[in-house]
Amino acid sequence: MNTTNEDRPPVPIIAPRATFEELKEDTERAVLNLLASGDYILGREVGAFEKEISEYLRVPQAVGVSSGTEALLLALQALDVAPGDEVVTTCFTFIATATVVVRLGARPIFVDIDPETYQMDPAGLSRAITPRTRAILCVHLYGYPSPLDAYQQAIGSSGRQIPLIEDAAQAIGTVCNVGGKLVKAGVTGLWGCFSFYPTKNLPACGEAGLMVTHDLQQAERARQLRNQGMDAPYRHKLLGGNARLDGIQAAILRVRLPHIEEWNNRRRRNAALYHKLFEESGLLARVEGLRLPPQPHGGEVSNYHQFTIRVPERDALKNFLGERGVQTGVYYPIPVSVQPVFAGLGHKPGEFPNAEAASKEVLSLPVHQNLKPGDVERVVSVIAEFYAR
Repeated sequence: MNTTNEDRPPVPIIAPRATFEELKEDTERAVLNLLASGDYILGREVGAFEKEISEYLRVPQAVGVSSGTEALLLALQALDVAPGDEVVTTCFTFIATATVVVRLGARPIFVDIDPETYQMDPAGLSRAITPRTRAILCVHLYGYPSPLDAYQQAIGSSGRQIPLIEDAAQAIGTVCNVGGKLVKAGVTGLWGCFSFYPTKNLPACGEAGLMVTHDLQQAERARQLRNQGMDAPYRHKLLGGNARLDGIQAAILRVRLPHIEEWNNRRRRNAALYHKLFEESGLLARVEGLRLPPQPHGGEVSNYHQFTIRVPERDALKNFLGERGVQTGVYYPIPVSVQPVFAGLGHKPGEFPNAEAASKEVLSLPVHQNLKPGDVERVVSVIAEFYAR
């Protein structure tokens, strides 16, 4: 008997339960040990995780925080970003990249994207820098390495020393070529900020984030800011908040961190298979406007947090895939510059044409490390069926 797509289990866009099942015993043991210890807030597990991930990233200072959003906020706070300041960033990203700027009373200055890589356009960055620019906030979108050399050149051309913050929320394990040296995403700027939300490549079982830096003074400042601004028990030196990483999340992340390279490599193999099957299917030649994710070069490596294609009839294809059991995602359907919450900034449709075009065409396919044999083939087959109609 033939099995149709409708009869088969769905192909999920994320699979957090499968990640848990893979390391179930070790995770349960770590959580129970943490619960028995009573060491719930910061404490030994957080300290151990910070040490282990700093070794993985090869950066001396790591500060565990409560989420990727708070990591970005604290990075800006550590730089004393204040009302009247400007922070230059991309207009095509998750909204937290920009909301943290506004929460401090500063103004986000948006830059359009490179239409091929979806990263902030370096030429646009150069034009956006003004005497009021306090920081540059770049995003390694979809886990693809941003052109950090080009960003540093743009900053240098301004004649000013402007801090670069890397939003590496989607980029744990991504490799960048900086000045001919291969380094992990997040370690080149003054700050690198990571998210361990359950959908990420290195997922927690809840909210968790990380800040990394080479600057000891900045790290100490961030440790105070995450803990109500305290520099000694009940002595509050800075206007901080509660952004502490829970010990239970640190314990879970310690179990999972040794597997991140293996998991990322599985994603890369899935991505390579997509490229192969799209080529063999003839879809790239037959479907005008169909584009695959860019291939990294110069030794750079994507972690394939997302495998994002651009397609005509995006919404119709998404519905067609969903009806046949293939889950997909749209990241992101609305550029940050025209989100309702930022209406007061005065941006109008048409200002950032590359981002606006991408928002209508991008579609992320399942690429995670827990895909089953045949899943990638099934996805490409359904896409071929759609365009053969």
